[in-house]
Formats: sequence, C-alpha cells, structure tokens
Amino acid sequence: LLIVASAGCSSPDEQAPFTQEIEGIDFTMEMMPVRSPAGTLWISRTEIPWDLYDIFLNFINSPENMHAGVDAVSGPTPAYASVDRGYGRSGYPAISMSAQAAESFCLWLSSRTNRNYSIPTLEQWEFANTGGGGAWHQWNSEKTTHLVATKAPNTLGIFDMRGNVGEWVITKDGPRVIGGSFRTPAEELGSTSLL
Repeated sequence: LLIVASAGCSSPDEQAPFTQEIEGIDFTMEMMPVRSPAGTLWISRTEIPWDLYDIFLNFINSPENMHAGVDAVSGPTPAYASVDRGYGRSGYPAISMSAQAAESFCLWLSSRTNRNYSIPTLEQWEFANTGGGGAWHQWNSEKTTHLVATKAPNTLGIFDMRGNVGEWVITKDGPRVIGGSFRTPAEELGSTSLL
C-alpha cells in the first residue's frame, strides 16, 4: 500500500519531500513530491510497513476505541490467521488487506496527521511510476516479499513502485491492485499488471 497526500498539503516547499509525524506514535513517514497536471501531490516513499499498519489494527480492534468512528462494516476484521502469511513483519510491507481496509487506514492516518491521505488514483500512481529503480519480481525474489526500500528507488526517490507487493489504486471502475508483486515476471511489472 502506497498512499498519497493531496495537492494543497501544507509543506514548506511545494517541490520538496517532507517527513510526516503521526500524533501519539513513534513512527514517521517520508512523503515524496510528484508533479501532475492537477498540481503537486506527495506519495509515501515506501510501501506502508507492518510497523505502522499494526498500530492501526491495534487501535481499531481495541474495545477502548469503539468511539474511533470505524464500525464492523467499515473496519478490518481481526485476523484468524497470520495476515503476513509468514513473509515477515517488522520492516516488511503490509499485505492481505482489502481496499476497504486500506481506505479505513487512510482515514485513520488523516485523523492523526491533519492531512488528507488516500489510496492513489491510477493516474497518480502512473505519475509516480517514473523510470529507474529496482524491483523484487518472480526472477529474483526467491518466492517471498522483502523489506521495504531494499532495491534502488525510482528517479523520484520512491521505492517498490513495481514488484515486491501489489499496490491498491482507485480507477474509474473501482479499486484494483496493480504494479505486480514478487510473483510477477519482471517484464510484466507496471500499471497493466493486475493481481
């Protein structure tokens, strides 16, 4: 899951990266600027790791936080098995979430940061998917996910745009996962790679 902060975010410099602190949590995210015809948007420098997504899950699933505004319909259901599928937790990209759970995460993050975070649209993802960068794919991944930011970033400084794990995007036909994963052949990675 890569996330975007909308154009118009308060940033000291419209073309500079910024570090997002999260209220009440000892975790920061680097947000990278991406220019588009609609203006500048910022996208997370790495996929959202379990380190942050687990904090969200613990908050949402805690009985003390029923006032959190997420109900049984919109919130993620507590897992009955290991949602990381044995691939790894600390530093690894969060996987196995529905589009609805990803949207709930973005709402939670927005409430903790006073910025508007969302799943990127397909167009936003394509603007951020510039040339260069390495990717974990079928031929080099050894059939497993890898720690975020372990291959070279693309020319915008964003890691894992393609490969490692698929990315949720919003299209005119609804949410879908693109980009390819560690199971996708290298030549098929990109916006047309559906998972």
